[in-house]
Amino acid sequence: MDFMNIKRPIALSTVALAALSLAACASSPPVHFHTLSAMDAPGNGNRAQPDLRYRIGTVDVPERLNRVDIVVSGRKADVAAGKAGAGQAGGSLSGTPALATSVTLLENNRWDAPFADALRDALGARLAVAAASSASAGAQPAQLRLSLQVYRFDASRSGDVDALVDWRLRRTDASDDTDAAEDNASAGPRMLSCRYQGYEHVKADDVDALVAGMQRQVARLADDIVASTRPWLRDDRAGCVQAAGGA
Repeated sequence: MDFMNIKRPIALSTVALAALSLAACASSPPVHFHTLSAMDAPGNGNRAQPDLRYRIGTVDVPERLNRVDIVVSGRKADVAAGKAGAGQAGGSLSGTPALATSVTLLENNRWDAPFADALRDALGARLAVAAASSASAGAQPAQLRLSLQVYRFDASRSGDVDALVDWRLRRTDASDDTDAAEDNASAGPRMLSCRYQGYEHVKADDVDALVAGMQRQVARLADDIVASTRPWLRDDRAGCVQAAGGA
C-alpha cells in the first residue's frame, strides 16, 4: 500500500478546512463595544469641586443582566401608561418586581465591562458631574456611601427601556474606608432608602437607540440621587426627590 498516496488527500483536506475557517472568521461581523456613560453633562456650566462625594459599594444586579454581552428582553416592558421618559422616586421598597421572561444575548454588541461594573462606573461619573454642577461654593464635602439593588434594567427589541432600582444612601466619616456594613440598615442612624423607576420607548430593533435609552436612565437615576441627597442631609426626615427635568 502506498502511504504517500493516502497522506496527500488528508493533507489537502486539512488545508481546505483551514481555508474555510479563515474565510468564516473574515466574514464574522465586528464586535461593537458600548458604555453606559452618556456624553452629555447636566448642570449650569459650574465646574466647582463637588460638595457630595459618593462611594458606590454593592451593585446587585440579576444574573441574567450581569454580562458583557448586551441583553435584550423578550417581553414588552410592564409599565403603567403615561410614564414615557419618566424617572420616579419613592420611599417604599415593598414588593418584588416581576422579571423579564426571556432574554437574548447580543454577542456582537457588548458593554465595556460586566453590567454591574459598567453601571457602577457610569453612575459614579454622572454623580460626580451632577454634584459639581450644583455645588455651593466653599461647602464642606459630605462623604456618602451608596448601594444599589437592581431589579430591572431591561431593553427590548420593540424599543422599551425599563429600569427599576432600589438605592440606599448613608453618610460616612471621611476616614471610613471599610465595606463591612455599608448595606446594613442598622449601620447608622441616618439611612435614606429610595426607589427609582424609569421607562422610555426608543426606536425598535436599533441597538444604538437602546443603549442611548439605557444611558439616559443611568443619568436620571444619578440626578435623582443628587436631588434627594441635599434635602436629606439638612433634614433626615426629608423623603426621596425626583430631579427636575427627569420626566
